[in-house]
Amino acid sequence: MKSLLRRLSMPGVFIALIAAVSAIVWGCGGMSPFLAAQFASNITPRPGPPPEPPPTTQPGDGDAIGSVCELDAALRGITVSLTNQAQQRVRYAMTFVASAGTGGFVCDAEVQNYLNAGYTDAIPTGSGNTFNIGCDVITLLSGNRLLVMDFGINELPEQSLPANVGGDPSTATTISLRRRDNGGTFVPLPELIVFGDTDPNFTCLGGDLCTQRGFVYSGAAPGNLPIGKAVDADHIQGTVCNSGAGTAPEWRLDESFTDDVVQPFQFVAGGTIIATVLDRASDSLNDARNQVVWQVSNEADQIVHNPNP
Repeated sequence: MKSLLRRLSMPGVFIALIAAVSAIVWGCGGMSPFLAAQFASNITPRPGPPPEPPPTTQPGDGDAIGSVCELDAALRGITVSLTNQAQQRVRYAMTFVASAGTGGFVCDAEVQNYLNAGYTDAIPTGSGNTFNIGCDVITLLSGNRLLVMDFGINELPEQSLPANVGGDPSTATTISLRRRDNGGTFVPLPELIVFGDTDPNFTCLGGDLCTQRGFVYSGAAPGNLPIGKAVDADHIQGTVCNSGAGTAPEWRLDESFTDDVVQPFQFVAGGTIIATVLDRASDSLNDARNQVVWQVSNEADQIVHNPNP
């Protein structure tokens, strides 16, 4: 399997023995044949009950996606929608990330499609191959470009999720994340979806990556200060943090060719993500309940993750 990006839990910290780590992280429907090993440096189980031993055999055909060009056109993107059930306006910050250039995930033939859609070249923040999204540090191992497309934080306040007045879930507003060139909702496939930003309302606290915030309950009028509980990575279903699999405020692409058996933190090529902000702005800061839940389907509309409040 080709390594494209390495993830860091904290700057300067690397965790080796990828294969050993991969063997102890479990998925929604069993063991995924690949654990996105290019991100395994911060995939190590957080404190909790010891995992069960892995099965002696793994599903799948033993192959992995090395480039988006290896996928059929119908699988080279993803659809993401956001629903707000809360009675507060909700701001959000999420960034789609993919490597490009020689050895990168985005093959040369697809780079222009990514740029047209709204991806841009990230500016290195370290030695030339290190990039920060809030506190989250991304180190590029293969390829020579990191493409990013952000949603929410750099858009107009009016484009945040409107309040669901009255709190009736059936009246909640849903928006789709869109391409910047033609408004289409099938956005070129990222390897990572990272929550948070350098904005004080969205970045981490005390260097703890799992406190990086993806959603903030806010006052009804644009520009009002946050109210209630900001939704950090620990309270967004499916992030590496929320899954207890490591310390990354991210959802990650399942880079196997088997899209019906995935890890709790993985989405699939060509699939659909429906993320729902629950009406829980009044929850105490130490409440363990999820504030945001997700449903993930593959290209055949088979659900691989169900919402888990």
